[in-house]
Amino acid sequence: MREHFKKKFSTDLNKSLLTTLVRYFPPIEFNEALIDIVNVLMDGLSRGDVYIDMQEIPKNLELKYKGWPSHHKKALLKCGWTKGDNSPIVLNGDLISWRRTHNEIVATIHKILVRNQPISHLSNELHFEIDAKNLEHLNIQQIDAVNLVKSKQIILLSGGPGTGKTSTILQMLVQALIRNPTLDIAMAAPTGKAAKKLKDTIQASIEDFEDPIKDKLSNIPSKTLHKWLEAGPNGFRRNSQRLLKLDLIVIDEMSMVDLSTINGLLDALTKSCQIILVGDPDQLLPIGSGGIWQILLGKETKTKFQSNSVKLTKSYRNKGDIALLRNTLKDKGVEAFWNLLSMKKDSSNTNQYISSLKNIPDPIARTLFNYRKKLKKLTENCINYIPIEAWQSSMIEVEHTIEILNLFEFIDNLLILCPQRHGPWGVKKIHEFVLGKGFEKEVHKWAEGTPIMAKSNQPEIGLANGDVGIIIGNGEKRRFLFNVFSEDQRLVTRLINPSRLNIYDPAYAMTIHKAQGSEADQVLLLWPSNSKVSEEKTLKKFYSDDYEKRMLYTAITRAKKQLLIITNKEENF
Repeated sequence: MREHFKKKFSTDLNKSLLTTLVRYFPPIEFNEALIDIVNVLMDGLSRGDVYIDMQEIPKNLELKYKGWPSHHKKALLKCGWTKGDNSPIVLNGDLISWRRTHNEIVATIHKILVRNQPISHLSNELHFEIDAKNLEHLNIQQIDAVNLVKSKQIILLSGGPGTGKTSTILQMLVQALIRNPTLDIAMAAPTGKAAKKLKDTIQASIEDFEDPIKDKLSNIPSKTLHKWLEAGPNGFRRNSQRLLKLDLIVIDEMSMVDLSTINGLLDALTKSCQIILVGDPDQLLPIGSGGIWQILLGKETKTKFQSNSVKLTKSYRNKGDIALLRNTLKDKGVEAFWNLLSMKKDSSNTNQYISSLKNIPDPIARTLFNYRKKLKKLTENCINYIPIEAWQSSMIEVEHTIEILNLFEFIDNLLILCPQRHGPWGVKKIHEFVLGKGFEKEVHKWAEGTPIMAKSNQPEIGLANGDVGIIIGNGEKRRFLFNVFSEDQRLVTRLINPSRLNIYDPAYAMTIHKAQGSEADQVLLLWPSNSKVSEEKTLKKFYSDDYEKRMLYTAITRAKKQLLIITNKEENF
């Protein structure tokens, strides 16, 4: 069987998986169409899709056997792999999924529903007076969300970019403190950037508030979920045996939260903790485990949380054609998106550039040349403001000077995004263009001014996976500069010896997945494949419709001012 199937699997992992299934769950009747079933399920899981609709043709995979889905569904039913609670696959109508992931989803939803008890956080202390002016700028949907804080222990707040999610969060926190000023409140997000952005936005919004409410809001800590859970090599050190003593927690960017993390958090929170889940359901799903946020807001589950949910739809942030493209993509789909983009010849903030896959497109090359030149100059300026003794330490906080602020602001002003790490116009190709083909083995040769990205969580030095810093200094003085949150929630700049970082990459470009939780004034999106393909290529299409839609949506909503989408001219007919 192994030799016969050698060339029929998408990956060696898929081949090994089917061999294991046959060994431990001997099929009643074996059919080679099961190869397609395994390939489709594993491909879906790699994108974060837990449930695969068999009525949709898996466009990003070449099926090995004809007759999808009727032939494949019959083969699945006849083999016995969907019968009983211990079967490896779940078939519910036209939806198929791995049973292990399905069971985890069901258990997670149950954990959340069990927590949905009446609010009990009350205080005999003098309550704050609520200022009606605080709510004047909120719309009806936002006020509904604020009012849920009075009665619901679980709250789901969803909405796209610019719909006022953070303004709503702020007033929800105000309402919670009015109910009980002694609450122990926390904020969290999946990435360091997202946690910092949430903290910064809340901080900037309370400048006109008066104490004591301003002081309490200002001191609410914001950390990554992994930092709250004290993630380590052996799992989370915060768990049911060592609880987080919190009364309320806000979790932002829920679209990025995977199953294991949300389950870890639910296990680590006290039963009475109020949980506010916030996010955009149209963004990408977490890779490899499925997005609980999209499932909570999906039609199958939504009714269970109907009275706990508020969806914000009014947009307060006009981004011109960026917003128009986003709304077209969201409401009308990918084909309408590409058609609209092709007509935007003289757009004020959105443009398309067509190039060959054989080369790094000219706009990317020009942007990188200017970007590197400016980064080098800004980094050299910072060196003059770092004390000589600081270079002797393996890690030390340095003064947050205007030069350092300017450096990090410049880094945050540009995002070059790729759908994937490898292949044409992938992240690796961009870095080979900038740093040379051997860049991965010549880390020590990366020049001063090279932006870098931490690739693992290292709470001991304040870094989270995805944090971006920069190389500063040369020779024995070669160090990394990162902005991080200190234990007392101050934003500090740390000078770190390269030996302290476990693993890191250059950060001139990043995948769209890695960019979630970030925004930049200028976004350049490299898109090596678009939806304009001929009919005969339909089954070989690089992205499924939903995945392409989520990828594009996530990418273009990173742009605050300027968006350039670069497409492959071989696919523009």
